[in-house]
Amino acid sequence: MKHIALEGGIEVGTFRRPPPGIDPFTASEAELRMYGLPPVPADPHHRARYRQVFNHLKHKLTFVEPTFQVNHDRFHGPRKGSVSEGTQRSSNWSGAVVRLPQGQSFRWIEGDFIVPNVDAPSDGQFYSGVWIGIDGDPGIQVFQAGVECDVLRSGSSVQPHFYAWWEWFPNAEVAIKNFPISPGDMITMVLCSTQGAGSTEGTVFFANRTSGVGTSVALTAPPSITLLGRSAEWIVEAPTIGTMQSRLADYGEVFFSVCEAVTATGTLINGGTGDNVNMFDGTGNMVSLGQLITPTVVRCQYTGAIPA
Repeated sequence: MKHIALEGGIEVGTFRRPPPGIDPFTASEAELRMYGLPPVPADPHHRARYRQVFNHLKHKLTFVEPTFQVNHDRFHGPRKGSVSEGTQRSSNWSGAVVRLPQGQSFRWIEGDFIVPNVDAPSDGQFYSGVWIGIDGDPGIQVFQAGVECDVLRSGSSVQPHFYAWWEWFPNAEVAIKNFPISPGDMITMVLCSTQGAGSTEGTVFFANRTSGVGTSVALTAPPSITLLGRSAEWIVEAPTIGTMQSRLADYGEVFFSVCEAVTATGTLINGGTGDNVNMFDGTGNMVSLGQLITPTVVRCQYTGAIPA
């Protein structure tokens, strides 16, 4: 693994490119670590899911060594809002969250989604981040990765921008510059920590199942931060830009499927069995709805102002 020091003290590792035809189910654990591939889970259902994804990709998957750009002014942080049970209110999150009792922790999370197209309800810059993560509800940190879907409108000119990113908050967002993202692409993501609670390292695996491009990165926690693993999330977020809450882009809707998280002891928890989260703007209007559709499907729907 190649270790890279980025601006702001952010540390990341990149992996060797897997050989063509590698099979995670016959490769050794050492080989999987070498190439940044997710470990094969022990749970039979999760193993079957891993096999399904791999079979879909194995004949067309091309791995790229990622290149990075630290976006010092962009943060995808913990949920803003009081903690309660049932439907949650937030000024920056919408989607779903599951929590574990004291003494248990999440180690692994997965989610699939289609990259949405975006529009702006008025002139100016609008943002939306589609991501999965561990911690952050409540918390002062989040181990997370996703796709940013931003848009700038000036009159009749609408300029969207899409890219993959990762972040271990409170560090800033880090964009993956050479991972292709377009509206309509199907993305599969897996985040793995080393041990659940207490982890200071983790791996993010991205697969664009439409283009057949994959990549992995190894993350290091910010100083004095260790994973708690108390919550897992599937979220559409209005990120923080500088110190300001951004305006949410009209992303239409996003369906997260295969919303599954695994505890440090190997128990499978479905994202649709937790709490839904709705996002409200500064005037009290709901701008994004989070719905638990099935135990493994979460829907986020834009409900804010409609572009003129």
